[in-house]
Amino acid sequence: MLDEIPGINRERIKQFAISYALYVMVHCCRSTWSYASGLIIEENKIEGFTPQFLGYVNFTFLLSMGVSYFLLGQLGDKINPKLFVILGTYPLSALFIILALIFEFTTAPKELYLVLLLLAGMFSSTAWPGLLSIMNAWMPKEQKVIILGIFASCINVGNIAGFINSGITIEILDLSILTPIYISGGLLFIMTIIFQIFIKPKPNITSEHVIQDTSQQPYVSKEVVGVKKLKIWKAWLLPGVAVYALAFGCIKATSMIVGLWLPAYLDYLHVGFVALINIMLDLGAGFGGVIVCYLGVKYQKRATIIVPLLWLGTILMVAINFLKDYDNPYGGYMALNFGVGLFIGGCYNNVAAAIAVELSNNKALKKYKHATATVTSLIMGYGTLFGALNQIVVPYVRDYLFLYCGILAVVGGLLLIIVILTEWKVNDESDKLNKEIEMH
Repeated sequence: MLDEIPGINRERIKQFAISYALYVMVHCCRSTWSYASGLIIEENKIEGFTPQFLGYVNFTFLLSMGVSYFLLGQLGDKINPKLFVILGTYPLSALFIILALIFEFTTAPKELYLVLLLLAGMFSSTAWPGLLSIMNAWMPKEQKVIILGIFASCINVGNIAGFINSGITIEILDLSILTPIYISGGLLFIMTIIFQIFIKPKPNITSEHVIQDTSQQPYVSKEVVGVKKLKIWKAWLLPGVAVYALAFGCIKATSMIVGLWLPAYLDYLHVGFVALINIMLDLGAGFGGVIVCYLGVKYQKRATIIVPLLWLGTILMVAINFLKDYDNPYGGYMALNFGVGLFIGGCYNNVAAAIAVELSNNKALKKYKHATATVTSLIMGYGTLFGALNQIVVPYVRDYLFLYCGILAVVGGLLLIIVILTEWKVNDESDKLNKEIEMH
């Protein structure tokens, strides 16, 4: 019925584009901070801001985000998802600007940055579950997985935007390392205003087939309409959720380590073209996410496709670990990081968006009206917490950063072997049933 409404495709494109742009700005802020923090260490801008302390800062940010996913995720299925998103993005944009102001005009102790990043982690946790809930409501069922694969590339476009922002303002224009933080925080604030004005959390269909704005309509309590609410602990029991969450923990830890530490790692090795090397990583991940989603839809073998790609990415990461022994390894870093993004980043995007929404649409959830934000928050929450713990380890394995990430990717693939066996068992049973039908 939804596809029959005049103008529905145009409206879908608008909802997709605005949601996509908003999350681009969220990740632009994160990657800008990642870039700037490496320079803060290198130039000794803050006393005591060492690689070990940066590990604690990143740990605090990710721990706060992971816990907030668990605590706030269910809220995204109970209130207007548009409101859920902006409750995080407005204060997040302000926090990044405040962080830069404190750095520029005060001599605040380094511990204050722990507090600011703790708050940033909490406010960062609402955007992704809320946006996926909106995408799940708007996108056509037949193309939903492919569309979500494309939507997940906003993570990588945001990272690229942050590194371009930092590269131009710091490396080319020779401005303060705070300038890109001001720019990214301001752009996130502006994009949140646009999101608040134009986004409709779901299509509201009247008898005349007109799409109405649902952004100002109050959400009715599920107790009133008799629809059950999915508790986050029950989501662990859904088919495939626990295994994918555990595997995603390893994949997300790998992505977070590379994403947050690559600038500092390259500065530590005195490698140039830091922004461009980071861009290659995210460029590969953006393409990889779409390709992995397409192959998963075509062959209906999600885990069977993901595991070999994870292990191919592992081989490339091991190779990157040895580039430090060569002179002028810029081309090698760019090519191999593109490959790592393509294989491992592509798998990350696939699980974070397409598979998370697929699991939330499981037949076992028929009695639950909304579950997308809850299931997404569970998967993202566990993955983020596991990624947070690894931030403490990274400073002590800095010389073997990519080798350590490779080990995590291998473990993630091993966990998904359980899902591979299930996929092929279901396929065998389907083939057997088809043969029996043909015989009769």
